[in-house]
Amino acid sequence: MKKALMILTGMAALLALTACGHKVEKRETGPKVAVTTVAAAEQSLPSAEEYVGNIRSRQAVVISTKMMGRVVRFFVDEGQAVTKGQPLVEVDAAEAQSAYSQSKAGLDAADVAVRNAERDYGRFKALYEQKAVTKHQLEQVEMGLAGAKAQKAQADANLKMSGTLLSYGKILAPDAGIVTKKWMDAGSMAFPGAPILTVENPKDLEVSVSVAEERSRQIAAGQQAQVTVDSLGKTIQVPVTAVVGAADPMTRTSTVKLSIPEGSGLAPGQFAHVRFDALSTKSLAVPASAVHSEGQMDGVFVADQGLVRLRWVQLGQRGPEMVQVLSGLNAGERVIVPIPPGLSDGQPVEATASNAEVRP
Repeated sequence: MKKALMILTGMAALLALTACGHKVEKRETGPKVAVTTVAAAEQSLPSAEEYVGNIRSRQAVVISTKMMGRVVRFFVDEGQAVTKGQPLVEVDAAEAQSAYSQSKAGLDAADVAVRNAERDYGRFKALYEQKAVTKHQLEQVEMGLAGAKAQKAQADANLKMSGTLLSYGKILAPDAGIVTKKWMDAGSMAFPGAPILTVENPKDLEVSVSVAEERSRQIAAGQQAQVTVDSLGKTIQVPVTAVVGAADPMTRTSTVKLSIPEGSGLAPGQFAHVRFDALSTKSLAVPASAVHSEGQMDGVFVADQGLVRLRWVQLGQRGPEMVQVLSGLNAGERVIVPIPPGLSDGQPVEATASNAEVRP
């Protein structure tokens, strides 16, 4: 009976300890591992607010034709670089060709008329000097010559105009750039003012995004922002060039423009994500290299009284160097970074504070 009572008493004590949440910490023995640590602290992290926009050139030219006609063919494709004067597109110029031929025939006829009038004038002038014709008759021939010359000048002007119209059939690049958009396909009907192609200068780029009016008040020209192009896996720091103060009355947003530096490797038409430094927030963060992941769980190794403690944490925003810690870690705790291979919970360590704190 006493033995049974002692067993029950021991089990009750064990259950009481379990209910109170007390447990014996695991402390492993072995050689100490030398590690470096940094303090978990509040950092200024890039804003979680992300805005989207397209990269475009400040020098964008919309190509159109000056005459009506069907698009015969394109000499370029979207994304292709072109040089100044390079053929871009050909528009059917059958009517312009016909008008040019008529003007050319008219000029030829006018040229013949001038030559005949010049011969008549020379003959009548000789006869007048011989007193064989009157001065009035000579003046009539002079007027005929002047009229023939005027008709030739008109025919020459018509030919030049027809030649200009004919040249509109083959559209050339006005400047060097990149073809960023084709508005039509071969066979489409083009008419004056209708866009056919867009050519942009890749050396003078910007990105414009719409920002909520109340948030745009925190942004000013000269501040920095992060522009990320997912298709290239590239993020660059760029300046804000302008904030358009007049908000859109429908969306209650303002336009913010950012300048893309030359040589960035970005191109017109690419899709970009923008985060503004002015909208950054203070939050507890640790270096990205301090995170230890197992499956879908994330943790950090903390140096605590000479031992390693694995803390499972909930992470928030992830940056290239720092990650936000939402829970599971307190400010001031020393996080091991970098993580030595094979480091485990409870392992003895000799911790040294890092001389340089990693900044976002």
